[in-house]
Amino acid sequence: MPRTATATIVAALCLSAASALPATAGADATGGTAAPGGGTASGSSGTASPSPGPGGTAVDNSGAGGRLNAAAGALLGRWQKVAGTLAGAGAGTAVLLQRTDGRSGWVTVARGQTGPGGTFSLRWRPDRAGRLTLRAIAGARSAAARTAAAPTAPTTVYPATIATQFGPGFYNQRTACGVLLTPTTVGVAHTTLPCGTLVEFYYRGRTVRAPVIDRGPYANGATWDLTTGAAAALHFDGLAYVGSLNVGRVHLTG
Repeated sequence: MPRTATATIVAALCLSAASALPATAGADATGGTAAPGGGTASGSSGTASPSPGPGGTAVDNSGAGGRLNAAAGALLGRWQKVAGTLAGAGAGTAVLLQRTDGRSGWVTVARGQTGPGGTFSLRWRPDRAGRLTLRAIAGARSAAARTAAAPTAPTTVYPATIATQFGPGFYNQRTACGVLLTPTTVGVAHTTLPCGTLVEFYYRGRTVRAPVIDRGPYANGATWDLTTGAAAALHFDGLAYVGSLNVGRVHLTG
């Protein structure tokens, strides 16, 4: 379907929301780095069901080495807070927050000190997109002792790109990828990604996986145009930054 008209309609509907956009974002025209281990998905529908994904619920991985709480989803370049406890550590113990790295193993992303009872609170700024693992270790102990039972927590870091929403006025028409658009269709428009590319979106603690089913958007500096169904799953309404990761492919049917 003609996406220029859609973008114009969305721009008019969302003009009031534009002032709420953050001043900066790490935009990625491809929609983000592919998640590690993400392969080709198969399917027979032109829509995708909302996925719970990593969501935004705090992760609490407890163990003999303590506890680490971290948001399960984060935007690339945006400051994040983590907190936890190092077992057996007294107040004033050096603590390091580290993330996984495919090449060097672990990379230190924040430093601090524990409070009473080994508690700590740190801030880190995600510098790499994808599925990562965080861990907290005591910096003053031997390398073997401090990593033996270090508390860990998984997190997914998404590049931030602008998204808009489309749908009304185009229901019961075929998209550029041949999918019949309805109010419940879960999909997304992108200018260049192949039809059927499966993208995981993150917005304010919610995630949804949606395939590319149309072309656009062409206004507002947006990278994505979410269908009404995809926007509803994310509780997304208007014009805002979202996180995105390409996670595979699906076969589209009308």
